[in-house]
Amino acid sequence: MIREEIRKHHRQDPRITYRGENPSRLDNLTDSVFGIAITLLIFNLANPNSFADLLLFTKTLPAFLISISFLVVIWNEHLWFSEVYGLEDTLLAILNTLFIALIIFYVYPLRFLTLFLTNFFFGTNIEVNIMFDEVPNLMIYYGLVAFALYFTMYLLYARAYKIREKLAFNDFEAFYTLTQKNEWPSCLRYAVFLCDYRNDSAVFIYSCICGRRSCLLPLHPGDYCLGA
Repeated sequence: MIREEIRKHHRQDPRITYRGENPSRLDNLTDSVFGIAITLLIFNLANPNSFADLLLFTKTLPAFLISISFLVVIWNEHLWFSEVYGLEDTLLAILNTLFIALIIFYVYPLRFLTLFLTNFFFGTNIEVNIMFDEVPNLMIYYGLVAFALYFTMYLLYARAYKIREKLAFNDFEAFYTLTQKNEWPSCLRYAVFLCDYRNDSAVFIYSCICGRRSCLLPLHPGDYCLGA
């Protein structure tokens, strides 16, 4: 499985107990949903029936790659969370179900926005039916979906910290989890900033590459150190 291959190359911290090293059925379901999300990105593209259609299809490649990259980064964050904490807790399982539902919903605004930005920055003529005065609404729509996704990740870390005794955290694990929980609100601020109608598409890029080390990139235990 891809999780096992990635785990071989993951930098593991000896101070962390990896409670979810053996993927559960819920982990496998989550991976499947991410696979479906990537498939939806492809199926939404028209099949090229002429050379002109093929050229137009090729122009969608930047948007497609950006969308997949975002999904992979989010999946990697979830992978790290499930490895460290597992998903055996009932509330964690419920939050994870909400998370994967939001992933499917996230695909459509993500694809629409990346296609729009491809037209905007590369001067392509991909058909995207949106009026100029609707762009702020697009940013608000995407920002709200991103907010819901980031907030769910915050709740996952908050729940993990709340049940730290049940999960038998050591001092470092408690510190790491608390730090992670406190980092996710920065993503929420960028999502709210994205909804500001006075901002244009540059806000989208800024919100995704700034704050919390790309806003979605996980801060791994090796990035921290505790005083002796």
